[in-house]
Amino acid sequence: MFGLEWWQYVLITLIGGNTFFLGIGGFIHYYHYHIKRDENESWKMQPNRFLSDRLSRHAALLGTFNMNTAAGTFGFLGWGVLEQGWGQIYYDFSDYGYAWAALSIFLAFFFIEACAYYMHAASHSPWLYKKIHKVHHYYSTPTYFTISAMHPLEWVAHASYIVAPAFLFPMHWSLYLFVMMTTFFYGFWDHSGIKLNINLPFHGTNKFHDDHHKYFHVNYGFLTPYFDRIHDTVRREGHHYTEDTFTGGKGRVNKEMQAQNAIGPWVDYSTPFKQKDDGKKQDSSAKNPVLES
Repeated sequence: MFGLEWWQYVLITLIGGNTFFLGIGGFIHYYHYHIKRDENESWKMQPNRFLSDRLSRHAALLGTFNMNTAAGTFGFLGWGVLEQGWGQIYYDFSDYGYAWAALSIFLAFFFIEACAYYMHAASHSPWLYKKIHKVHHYYSTPTYFTISAMHPLEWVAHASYIVAPAFLFPMHWSLYLFVMMTTFFYGFWDHSGIKLNINLPFHGTNKFHDDHHKYFHVNYGFLTPYFDRIHDTVRREGHHYTEDTFTGGKGRVNKEMQAQNAIGPWVDYSTPFKQKDDGKKQDSSAKNPVLES
């Protein structure tokens, strides 16, 4: 299409990916976690809780490595799609009509979310969690770089289902780009640790995934909590969750808060940062605790 070689596509995606990841995202991270650190109670979802310097470096290095691996791979695949005719990307809406264009967006988001949920839930089984997924949970108070700070094999698996729609069914190039950018945007805010004072469409507050890192085996969804509601893996009031609580996202009843065998209600994530959990009480016990692992 553009007459470029594969390495030129790879170079373009590496430059573009790092501009967004380290440039724009890195600036937002630096502004909050360094310049505004002393004011974190006003912007941080887990106030006064920070990763240690060692874990922060670990997240930044591993996250940057994985993001560049994905960017380079996407560049090569982009060369295949645009120059070699791989996949099912098309360029004229009239080829399939606007009804299909709208349906293809739904199919792409549905496919990505279904893969994300079931793959993520499976990774919280004891063996997969301890061998692979635990790396991503070194960061119980996540920061922006933790979006891609995970075991490289897991990162390849997650990146694969984001690429897949371009090869599974026809999609207009602009719509596929929209799906990819939306997926990255949601992942950015979900892992940033920064309060987003609006609800993301079909998602709710970004505290939903922050609680996943805080409480471990719960809230597995990525773009939306709907699969969690279907499978009853939304965090519940009065339930106790730890890294060793492998109960399929159900936690254990906290007898101090609920009657014996009682099932507490789902935590409300529809209102941004509504203080209904015990996080504020727990976090306020120290001025600036640093999390080490």
